[in-house]
Amino acid sequence: MPELDVLRAELAEIDKKIMALVGRRNEIAKVIGAEKAKTGAAVVVPSVERVVEQRYIDAGAECGVTANTAFRIARAVVDESVDVQGRLPRFQEPQTICIIGGNGGMGRWLSKFFSSRGHQVSICDTNTEGAEFPVVSLEEGAKSDIIVISTPVTIADKVLADVLESSSVDAVIFDILSVKQPVIPRLRDAGKAGRKVCSVHPMFGPSAQSAAGRNVIICDCGSKDAADKAEVLFNVADILRMEVEEHDKAAAYVLGLSHAVNIAFSDALVRSGFTSKALRSSASTTFRKQTAVSVEVANENAELYYAIQRENPENDAALRNLEEAVSRVRTLPKDEFISMMQDEAVWYQ
Repeated sequence: MPELDVLRAELAEIDKKIMALVGRRNEIAKVIGAEKAKTGAAVVVPSVERVVEQRYIDAGAECGVTANTAFRIARAVVDESVDVQGRLPRFQEPQTICIIGGNGGMGRWLSKFFSSRGHQVSICDTNTEGAEFPVVSLEEGAKSDIIVISTPVTIADKVLADVLESSSVDAVIFDILSVKQPVIPRLRDAGKAGRKVCSVHPMFGPSAQSAAGRNVIICDCGSKDAADKAEVLFNVADILRMEVEEHDKAAAYVLGLSHAVNIAFSDALVRSGFTSKALRSSASTTFRKQTAVSVEVANENAELYYAIQRENPENDAALRNLEEAVSRVRTLPKDEFISMMQDEAVWYQ
């Protein structure tokens, strides 16, 4: 098999060159990102991304690469460039920020993110092991310009009450809960009383390389000033503004339903009697794509995912919708089944 060995060695060299080119592309993207940071320009420019994607598709056609593969390569290098640029410091006017629960996963992420933007960060947490930022009491942290509540949903309302009682009327206060219902009444009452409160939800976890190109929901709770200031803090992300009461209904689908589908899919596989190896060896393209997502979900924080399923009261409606959809897949006659899939394709456009 000497000829194969020679060809495989050539492939290995080509792979090294590809990685070197991607590395060089990242270097150029970093320079471009630094210029964007100076002017406050957006990291993600959709019109530019579309040009890059088409450039790859056109080049692929000339080189014998399918459009689908060329597009996936384009998305991979574009996403890499976005993260490279998103990690670059974008300094803001320094403020003091205290993160309650700042030694947890998202608390640590936020601490590093805000610190990289020039803010003075402290944390308040019952677990101080391995803390990377100054640990303060709640009373001390409440003196900060901005106070972020990054605690479990079950204790968030009590923490919010303590923060409101201890902080200045000028402090900006927001939570980052994935479920808003437990804190909505107190946030609304505080907003009516003139407090600078809002509610924020970064739609990503602590493994995210940057906020750039990722969604952050900012919920109005009666203080436009607070919501505006929170938006500035996260201005490298894609911002969606909504009323706080709308949040949990949307989260029931983009979090609750999407998590449940993947958890249930994996549970069905576990109980199928097949081993993972056996099914992977006979996998279809769709199975590979689905398991790629499900594997990531299966390895996430199970306690957090349990909380997301149980603590959002809007999840019941979303899961009932899923149950009905599964029943429709099992029972619809051919014509109605085809019509259902056609409607789905139109919805995604």
